[in-house]
Amino acid sequence: MDISRIDLNLLHVFDALYRERQVTRAGRALGLSQSAVSNALARLRQQAGDELFVRTPAGMVPTAVADAMAVPLQGALDQVRAALAASRPFKPCEARDEITVGLSDHAEFVLGPPLVTALRKEAPGLSLVLRHADKDNALPGLESGLLDLALGMLPEPPAHMTRQMLVRDGLVVLMRPDHPALDTPWVLDTYLAYSHLLVSATASKVGAVDRMLESLGRQRTLAVVASHLLVAAPMLRDSDLLCTMAARVAHPLAAAFGLAVRPLPAELPASSMRLSMVWHRRLDSHPAHAWLRRRVAEVARALPPILGPA
Repeated sequence: MDISRIDLNLLHVFDALYRERQVTRAGRALGLSQSAVSNALARLRQQAGDELFVRTPAGMVPTAVADAMAVPLQGALDQVRAALAASRPFKPCEARDEITVGLSDHAEFVLGPPLVTALRKEAPGLSLVLRHADKDNALPGLESGLLDLALGMLPEPPAHMTRQMLVRDGLVVLMRPDHPALDTPWVLDTYLAYSHLLVSATASKVGAVDRMLESLGRQRTLAVVASHLLVAAPMLRDSDLLCTMAARVAHPLAAAFGLAVRPLPAELPASSMRLSMVWHRRLDSHPAHAWLRRRVAEVARALPPILGPA
């Protein structure tokens, strides 16, 4: 495309369509009607000489040309937004930005409620869009611009992204309050004598405890892989299953559903998990994003100590 001939406002439409993958949602994000977005897409297609987005039952799927355009265009738009925003003082109470945050189930459960409470008090006009993210899709989401920030137990990012550690957590075991394991010595053989439930949004059959057991040449029996934390609790309450999960998640679930909590058996190696925050460096100086990152870190520091072993 010849930049001297293109209406640069069309690039905002492209960006919204690439993020949302649906004309109606893109229009809502831009404050435009569905017909206005469709007309803009038609003009973009004409100037690009490519379909850019193909309509499917799952939504608008980008073509190879659109994929090639997306990252550099999103980076350029982010830099323009940051440059314009930097020209005026940032006041949280006046912010009207929309920020998309990807969170693992663990991060959403632990950090989501206190973060939303803080933002509603200090920046009520800031729109926070929360999406599920995990170790597999968080970094690609930041790269593509689908996510502005990612929170979770995330892998080491590339050099053009920044990671900040937030909070440490440990592993404990949940079970029903009259579980027969509670009447026997709590050792590794007891732990392995019962079938286990693993919570995994990605349907993975390997958790942190499985890697620990492998180092000891042992293996547990995995009976159920559940997709969400909240469905795990009633499953545990009505069975002899055991579930190993983060302490900061386990204790609230135990209190809400009347479950028992035990430490990991002493034979297992000491283990801790770290929730971290990762963002693309193109957003380093964006005032609203920088403020939100500081607020996330403050919320994490204010969390109460871990209950039980970590």
